[in-house]
Amino acid sequence: MSQDDDNGEKITGFYFGPKAGITMANQNWDGYERRPLFHYHGAVFMESFDPYYRGSLFMQLGYQSRGSSLTISNLSGGINFSEGIIFNNLALTIGAKKRLLITSISSTPYYYVGVRAEYNVSNNTQEIQTRFSSGAGSLFYPLPIYVNKFVYGITFGGGFEFVGSEFVYPAIEFTISPDLSFQYRSPDGIPVINPFNGQPTTLPERKIRNVTFEISLILKFKREVILVDR
Repeated sequence: MSQDDDNGEKITGFYFGPKAGITMANQNWDGYERRPLFHYHGAVFMESFDPYYRGSLFMQLGYQSRGSSLTISNLSGGINFSEGIIFNNLALTIGAKKRLLITSISSTPYYYVGVRAEYNVSNNTQEIQTRFSSGAGSLFYPLPIYVNKFVYGITFGGGFEFVGSEFVYPAIEFTISPDLSFQYRSPDGIPVINPFNGQPTTLPERKIRNVTFEISLILKFKREVILVDR
């Protein structure tokens, strides 16, 4: 989108910049009590020019932390531990953003929605399996072989852009990112040895779906291009 000035020149361009902040990750993991996992995230983004508040398109590439904390407490059965499960994902998000024109001169609110595709770069399931394979944790923790490398979901949220210089705008953003696919899915009937009685047993089907809440601090830079009619 472009903007005309009084001299017949057309101004176009785009916005870009970094964002980083705190992540509160959780998971839908049937059957066990989950606790939030607090971590971090970072991303870079590009956004189309929006001088008339009609809406813009954006694309974002980020390093996101997904996961949760699992707490098992059963002192009579000899179980008492808590551990965080972390999936570090590279996430590509594409979406639309709408800024709201208001009378305040200090900030501009906005909201947005997008779709995500993510690739799992690393996770700590192998470390957890090594630590707990001979104990009670083997009944509760995921197996590395069943981690899905690719997941997808939606992202939506909003924030506030604050008054800065002509070409730099600080902002704060709040994001919710639920997954539509499973980060982990293992079949029913995996055989293991019960650590309490030494007898063979089987694990039920296990499915993990991520949902993540984020607070981000943003620096939004404006790249302006002036087109002159000749």
